[in-house]
Amino acid sequence: MDPQVFFVVLCILYSILFFFDRFFKVFNLEFGDHIFRISFQICLHYPYETFLRKTGFSVELMRLKWHTTFFNRSILRLGNSCCRIWLIKSFTIGVMAALFLLPVGIILLFIAIFNSSSSSKIVEDSALIDSIKIEILLPGINLPLEEIGYYITTLLIATAIHELGHALAAVLEDVPVTGFGFHFYFCLPLAYTEISAEHLNALKWFRKLRILCAGIWHNFLFTGTCYLLILSLNFVATPFYNLNRNIIVTQILTQSPLIGKGDKGLYERNVITHINNCKVIDYDTWLRCLYKTLQSRPGYCVSSDFIRNNDESIEVSHHGPDGTFQCCDEKNEKLCCFEYIDNFGNGAPVEIPQYVCLEVRRTLEDAYDYCTSHGTCNIGFCLKPLLRNITTILSFKRKTIDHKGLKDVIYMGHPVDVLRTVRISPFVPKHSFVTPEWADAYVLFLKYNIVFNLGLSLISSVPCFGFDGHHIAGTIIHSFLINRITEKRKREFISLIVSGLGTLFLVLAILKVLWLSVLRYLF
Repeated sequence: MDPQVFFVVLCILYSILFFFDRFFKVFNLEFGDHIFRISFQICLHYPYETFLRKTGFSVELMRLKWHTTFFNRSILRLGNSCCRIWLIKSFTIGVMAALFLLPVGIILLFIAIFNSSSSSKIVEDSALIDSIKIEILLPGINLPLEEIGYYITTLLIATAIHELGHALAAVLEDVPVTGFGFHFYFCLPLAYTEISAEHLNALKWFRKLRILCAGIWHNFLFTGTCYLLILSLNFVATPFYNLNRNIIVTQILTQSPLIGKGDKGLYERNVITHINNCKVIDYDTWLRCLYKTLQSRPGYCVSSDFIRNNDESIEVSHHGPDGTFQCCDEKNEKLCCFEYIDNFGNGAPVEIPQYVCLEVRRTLEDAYDYCTSHGTCNIGFCLKPLLRNITTILSFKRKTIDHKGLKDVIYMGHPVDVLRTVRISPFVPKHSFVTPEWADAYVLFLKYNIVFNLGLSLISSVPCFGFDGHHIAGTIIHSFLINRITEKRKREFISLIVSGLGTLFLVLAILKVLWLSVLRYLF
């Protein structure tokens, strides 16, 4: 579903739910008779109130809430099982992990705010380089709206795992758990756990930290689990896919310059093996090979007979408006001006000119091989195309899933156009009933879980109002400064300053992402 359509439909659904909720709750018939009003209350109002009370649902404007005590016994049973000792040890390690992540989260926020090498500087070639960046992720800003389903599902899982950690740790420390639930703020799902604040504050500081840090620890463990599942892909996918051997085209956008035109265009389910003389085995090599075509433009080894028989050079060669040398008719897009690279030792005939005009496809099809980096050829003579700085020649070698060879697809343009309009997958199916989209969806789901669970564990450790880090920092300040600062108000003031600074850093990081998105939109 298109993202805009998704949001419109979601708004309509929320509006309908809110309207009927108000209607069943507060509707009053001013002009109806007494019997009709009583009938309305008996048939609609009271049953609806009973339904909400039994199910735990509540409806507000653009917000849904669900609360339940259904899982209380299961959590209590798990906390008092034979694994109790191991769980307590695990949550003790979780305290250490959370205390380690607290300064790490603050440092990463600093990097996200003050890192000048952000994506605000738009360089076309940089779109081909896949690098690790630290920034706050926001759907529709730096997360693609097309993946909103992954975003909602993963965030739902991450918050549920987080709250499960708090609940399980609370049971182990004999703190009553009164219920669980979910808030849906428009399309943002958040889980929560209700525990007794009175019993929690009565605990000693380390036992209290076990509960406060349990959610962070659970997210961290789940991140590791998803990472191990990704590492096991080579073993799990082997019966169904050829992985990291070649790539397969899964989608070609309608505006793509490579879209299928007879046997000269690219099609879905084409298996790409090479880009020019660069072998493609996965997404990283796909990016690297595309970038390589700009770094070092290929040269082609052709025979002198081919040059003499196919040269279409115009009589008056000249430099074009962009400074490139032109020896072809600019109206004919199939032609390109090539420069002969003379290595002074290949015995080239004297009559081969320095610049020749040849048809690109015929030249690539008749070429013996690619020139070496020094412009030499074992057979034939080296010709290099004269192109603009943003243009290169890409030759895609391809085959079918059944390993039948197909005609090369040749494109003269910018590699970024290919990157933006062609979707590929490293999962080449071994069977006709298997599609690469299944494996891609599985990997993308695991990656979202890694990013969101690790991000939630880091962001929750930051001392920010409403986050676990706020309560963790407050507990540490009250426990370790009690002998030096006896007044509770002063300790609370210090805790307030620490959480205020953490909140400020988080807000600045979010504002930076929004500002950069505005710059991208304008420029």
